[in-house]
Amino acid sequence: MIAMTTIAIYSLKGGVGKTITTATLAHLYATRRSPLMPGTERKSWNRVLVIDCDSQGNLSQYFKRYSEGKACGLRTGRIIGTDWPKLDILAGNMDLYDWERALYERKNTVNIRDIINDIEPGEYDVVFMDCPPAMNMLTINALCAADYLIIPIRLDAFSSHGLMELEQQLQDVKAVNPRLRLLGVLITHDERTQLSEEAEPILRSRFPVFDTKISRSRWIVDSTLMQIPLAEMGMNLKPAWQYRKLLKEIITKIRQREE
Repeated sequence: MIAMTTIAIYSLKGGVGKTITTATLAHLYATRRSPLMPGTERKSWNRVLVIDCDSQGNLSQYFKRYSEGKACGLRTGRIIGTDWPKLDILAGNMDLYDWERALYERKNTVNIRDIINDIEPGEYDVVFMDCPPAMNMLTINALCAADYLIIPIRLDAFSSHGLMELEQQLQDVKAVNPRLRLLGVLITHDERTQLSEEAEPILRSRFPVFDTKISRSRWIVDSTLMQIPLAEMGMNLKPAWQYRKLLKEIITKIRQREE
């Protein structure tokens, strides 16, 4: 990635793997587990920032930085570290409800783009934002600040209705930020069924879909429950190396667009 790149992970549906995707991609980059990352020495790549834009605070809980009853990171602008030196977070919690209400009522003069613009040049390589599963003010703020968008979907819940929903999402996003580019649709919870085999070709004919798919796996559930990143559980685990492959695909796509 040439300059600081901001990527939003968003889907209208819950349970499609938004948070685990955000967390895993950020952790893999921060721990330099992709051969495409620039530099050869430990200090040759910058840090990664994740922003928890969901009032449920699942991303913050995953990285053990959830603070109930305190002001959310987007309100304070306070970036804190995680257990990995190259990975920082703007933590979220239920206070995001009030922060969002202030945005609706135009009482909040600070938005996500302002916070990102205040970051010192060269401080971070990439910012990943975990958006809520709704086109609300939190999502709109994140999409306005993003360079690229990744939309996770589950083929087992995909249908002609799902296709229309996806098209509507993209129209909504384009209205919010015409410069935002759809990096790709990510198929998650993947398994071979008659429905998935019928739906996947249709999806790929209509949208840019990542070659990499994330399989349905109990390791993803365990990672979430144990609050341990997949890569720390073992890079030999199927979802861990699938996400590593996805990160390589993301870096390649961004480089091609920016060059």
